[in-house]
Amino acid sequence: MSKFLLVKCECGSESVVFGDSKTDVFCSACGNEMVKASGGRAKINCKVEKVLG
Repeated sequence: MSKFLLVKCECGSESVVFGDSKTDVFCSACGNEMVKASGGRAKINCKVEKVLG
């Protein structure tokens, strides 16, 4: 079972993402790739601030 995660980009922008995301997620402020889809658990490329549930 996956969780929603509050992640923080290098630029300081925060986003809520799904741990099993099926698509890549990019920072809305700077465009850096925050989450890389990998077929199962997504690869988180930034700091996880909090697990939301």
